[in-house]
Amino acid sequence: MRTDAAEVLESAIPILAKDRAASMQAIAAHVGISRATLVRLFPTRQDLVQAMAEKILDDCDRTLTRAEADTAPMEQILTALIADYPPFAQLWNLVYVEPDVLGVPKASKRAEKIFSRTVKLIKRGQDAGLLRKDMPATWLASTFCGLAETAWELTLEGDMGSRQAPDFIISILLHGAAA
Repeated sequence: MRTDAAEVLESAIPILAKDRAASMQAIAAHVGISRATLVRLFPTRQDLVQAMAEKILDDCDRTLTRAEADTAPMEQILTALIADYPPFAQLWNLVYVEPDVLGVPKASKRAEKIFSRTVKLIKRGQDAGLLRKDMPATWLASTFCGLAETAWELTLEGDMGSRQAPDFIISILLHGAAA
Protein backbone atom coordinates (compact mmCIF):
# COMPACT_ATOMS: atom_id res chain seq x y z
CA MET A 1 0.00 0.00 0.00
CA ARG A 2 1.33 3.44 -0.95
CA THR A 3 1.34 5.81 1.96
CA ASP A 4 4.22 8.11 1.03
CA ALA A 5 2.90 11.49 -0.12
CA ALA A 6 5.42 11.73 -2.99
CA GLU A 7 4.42 8.30 -4.32
CA VAL A 8 0.74 9.16 -4.01
CA LEU A 9 1.24 12.41 -5.93
CA GLU A 10 3.19 10.62 -8.67
CA SER A 11 0.33 8.15 -9.11
CA ALA A 12 -2.47 10.69 -8.74
CA ILE A 13 -1.26 13.20 -11.35
CA PRO A 14 -2.18 11.02 -14.36
CA ILE A 15 -5.57 10.23 -12.82
CA LEU A 16 -6.52 13.88 -12.50
CA ALA A 17 -5.15 14.56 -15.99
CA LYS A 18 -7.51 11.95 -17.41
CA ASP A 19 -10.51 12.91 -15.28
CA ARG A 20 -10.59 16.47 -13.95
CA ALA A 21 -13.71 15.64 -11.92
CA ALA A 22 -12.13 12.62 -10.18
CA SER A 23 -13.26 12.48 -6.57
CA MET A 24 -10.96 11.81 -3.64
CA GLN A 25 -12.52 8.32 -3.46
CA ALA A 26 -11.80 7.64 -7.14
CA ILE A 27 -8.24 8.98 -6.88
CA ALA A 28 -7.58 6.86 -3.77
CA ALA A 29 -8.93 3.75 -5.51
CA HIS A 30 -6.78 4.32 -8.60
CA VAL A 31 -3.70 4.99 -6.47
CA GLY A 32 -4.36 1.83 -4.46
CA ILE A 33 -4.98 3.36 -1.04
CA SER A 34 -8.00 4.01 1.08
CA ARG A 35 -9.79 7.34 0.98
CA ALA A 36 -8.90 7.73 4.67
CA THR A 37 -5.18 7.40 3.87
CA LEU A 38 -5.48 9.93 1.04
CA VAL A 39 -7.32 12.37 3.31
CA ARG A 40 -4.68 11.87 6.01
CA LEU A 41 -2.02 12.92 3.48
CA PHE A 42 -4.11 15.61 1.74
CA PRO A 43 -7.13 16.71 3.83
CA THR A 44 -9.02 18.24 0.88
CA ARG A 45 -9.10 17.81 -2.86
CA GLN A 46 -7.77 21.36 -3.19
CA ASP A 47 -4.80 20.41 -0.96
CA LEU A 48 -4.13 17.42 -3.21
CA VAL A 49 -4.35 19.45 -6.42
CA GLN A 50 -2.12 22.17 -5.00
CA ALA A 51 0.43 19.57 -3.87
CA MET A 52 0.36 18.11 -7.40
CA ALA A 53 0.99 21.57 -8.83
CA GLU A 54 3.92 22.14 -6.46
CA LYS A 55 5.45 18.79 -7.43
CA ILE A 56 5.06 19.54 -11.13
CA LEU A 57 6.52 23.03 -10.70
CA ASP A 58 9.44 21.67 -8.64
CA ASP A 59 10.15 19.01 -11.30
CA CYS A 60 10.09 21.62 -14.09
CA ASP A 61 12.34 23.88 -12.04
CA ARG A 62 14.92 21.10 -11.50
CA THR A 63 14.91 20.15 -15.18
CA LEU A 64 15.34 23.76 -16.30
CA THR A 65 18.08 24.43 -13.74
CA ARG A 66 20.08 21.48 -15.12
CA ALA A 67 19.51 22.64 -18.70
CA GLU A 68 20.40 26.27 -17.96
CA ALA A 69 23.66 25.26 -16.27
CA ASP A 70 24.66 22.81 -19.00
CA THR A 71 27.53 23.98 -21.23
CA ALA A 72 27.19 21.15 -23.75
CA PRO A 73 26.19 21.89 -27.35
CA MET A 74 22.61 23.17 -27.55
CA GLU A 75 21.36 20.05 -29.34
CA GLN A 76 22.44 17.93 -26.36
CA ILE A 77 20.83 20.40 -23.94
CA LEU A 78 17.51 20.30 -25.82
CA THR A 79 17.68 16.52 -26.08
CA ALA A 80 18.22 16.27 -22.31
CA LEU A 81 15.39 18.74 -21.65
CA ILE A 82 13.04 16.76 -23.87
CA ALA A 83 14.07 13.47 -22.27
CA ASP A 84 12.61 14.93 -19.05
CA TYR A 85 9.40 16.10 -20.76
CA PRO A 86 6.65 14.74 -18.41
CA PRO A 87 6.69 17.66 -15.93
CA PHE A 88 6.23 20.12 -18.82
CA ALA A 89 3.33 18.03 -20.13
CA GLN A 90 1.82 18.02 -16.65
CA LEU A 91 2.42 21.76 -16.30
CA TRP A 92 0.49 22.37 -19.49
CA ASN A 93 -2.17 19.77 -18.71
CA LEU A 94 -2.85 20.47 -15.03
CA VAL A 95 -1.32 23.67 -13.74
CA TYR A 96 -2.58 25.96 -16.48
CA VAL A 97 -6.11 24.59 -16.59
CA GLU A 98 -6.98 23.21 -13.15
CA PRO A 99 -9.22 25.72 -11.31
CA ASP A 100 -7.87 24.80 -7.87
CA VAL A 101 -4.40 25.76 -9.06
CA LEU A 102 -5.30 28.79 -11.16
CA GLY A 103 -6.85 30.36 -8.07
CA VAL A 104 -3.51 30.19 -6.28
CA PRO A 105 -1.39 33.19 -7.26
CA LYS A 106 1.84 31.58 -6.03
CA ALA A 107 1.45 28.55 -8.32
CA SER A 108 0.38 30.72 -11.26
CA LYS A 109 3.41 33.00 -10.81
CA ARG A 110 5.76 30.03 -10.60
CA ALA A 111 4.21 28.56 -13.75
CA GLU A 112 4.71 31.87 -15.56
CA LYS A 113 8.37 31.98 -14.46
CA ILE A 114 8.95 28.41 -15.59
CA PHE A 115 7.43 29.16 -18.96
CA SER A 116 9.57 32.30 -19.26
CA ARG A 117 12.68 30.23 -18.51
CA THR A 118 11.57 27.69 -21.14
CA VAL A 119 11.26 30.53 -23.68
CA LYS A 120 14.81 31.70 -22.82
CA LEU A 121 16.13 28.18 -23.35
CA ILE A 122 14.35 28.02 -26.70
CA LYS A 123 15.93 31.38 -27.62
CA ARG A 124 19.32 29.85 -26.88
CA GLY A 125 18.43 27.11 -29.34
CA GLN A 126 17.50 29.73 -31.91
CA ASP A 127 20.72 31.66 -31.31
CA ALA A 128 22.70 28.44 -31.73
CA GLY A 129 21.03 27.90 -35.12
CA LEU A 130 19.30 24.74 -33.97
CA LEU A 131 15.75 26.10 -33.94
CA ARG A 132 13.95 28.29 -36.44
CA LYS A 133 14.40 32.03 -36.00
CA ASP A 134 11.38 32.92 -38.15
CA MET A 135 9.00 31.92 -35.35
CA PRO A 136 8.76 33.58 -31.95
CA ALA A 137 10.50 31.69 -29.13
CA THR A 138 7.21 31.86 -27.22
CA TRP A 139 5.54 29.93 -30.04
CA LEU A 140 8.27 27.29 -30.04
CA ALA A 141 8.19 26.97 -26.23
CA SER A 142 4.40 26.57 -26.38
CA THR A 143 4.87 24.00 -29.13
CA PHE A 144 7.32 22.06 -26.95
CA CYS A 145 4.86 22.06 -24.04
CA GLY A 146 1.97 21.07 -26.32
CA LEU A 147 4.00 18.25 -27.88
CA ALA A 148 5.05 17.11 -24.41
CA GLU A 149 1.41 17.05 -23.29
CA THR A 150 0.34 15.10 -26.36
CA ALA A 151 3.16 12.57 -25.96
CA TRP A 152 2.41 12.14 -22.25
CA GLU A 153 -1.30 11.60 -22.87
CA LEU A 154 -0.63 9.11 -25.68
CA THR A 155 1.80 7.27 -23.41
CA LEU A 156 -0.79 7.15 -20.61
CA GLU A 157 -3.37 5.79 -23.05
CA GLY A 158 -0.95 3.15 -24.33
CA ASP A 159 -0.88 4.61 -27.86
CA MET A 160 2.83 5.47 -27.65
CA GLY A 161 5.76 3.88 -25.86
CA SER A 162 7.39 5.95 -23.13
CA ARG A 163 10.79 5.60 -24.82
CA GLN A 164 9.36 6.77 -28.17
CA ALA A 165 7.94 10.00 -26.82
CA PRO A 166 11.15 12.06 -26.44
CA ASP A 167 12.32 11.03 -29.93
CA PHE A 168 8.98 12.06 -31.43
CA ILE A 169 9.00 15.40 -29.59
CA ILE A 170 12.55 16.26 -30.68
CA SER A 171 11.84 15.17 -34.24
CA ILE A 172 8.77 17.40 -34.58
CA LEU A 173 10.37 20.30 -32.72
CA LEU A 174 13.55 20.22 -34.85
CA HIS A 175 12.17 19.03 -38.17
CA GLY A 176 8.43 19.71 -38.21
CA ALA A 177 5.83 17.37 -39.60
CA ALA A 178 6.97 17.52 -43.24
CA ALA A 179 7.73 14.26 -45.01
